[in-house]
Amino acid sequence: MARSKASSTFNFKSSCPADTARLAGLLSAALKGGDALFLEGPIGAGKTFFVRELAAALGVKKLPVSASFNLMRAYKGRLKIYHFDLFRAGEADMENIGLDEYLGREDGVTAVEWPGAGGELFAGIEPLRIEFRLAGGDRREIRVRAAEAFKARLAGIEEKWKK
Repeated sequence: MARSKASSTFNFKSSCPADTARLAGLLSAALKGGDALFLEGPIGAGKTFFVRELAAALGVKKLPVSASFNLMRAYKGRLKIYHFDLFRAGEADMENIGLDEYLGREDGVTAVEWPGAGGELFAGIEPLRIEFRLAGGDRREIRVRAAEAFKARLAGIEEKWKK
């Protein structure tokens, strides 16, 4: 049996889109090439908005839009962002879209919306899991779970968030 890695959970309350954008900006400063972000939550919870704000904070000029109809789009900034939206994808599609070729690439960050379709493809990946929950109106509860390797970086983000 594989030993599970310890993870930490950080909770952020966003009262408006500007708060969510601020969190994306704080996270962008902590990202390194090879990082993977898995974004989960219902439709309209802010996953694509978060990726867009993350991209803006990384200096991307052409900001992301929903990749739902393309499955993947790449954007160039301080780090490249490989943005996958797997809403319309199934496990059978995973071999054809090349997601495994982008995970862990040192020149960028892979952001995956609706990662459930990835199944076994994600074995061995230690992503930063970001879960968006609707909390009424523009409010969101954003739960971030990190493996040990990301724990210290997230603690720094949490400290800045509280200021």
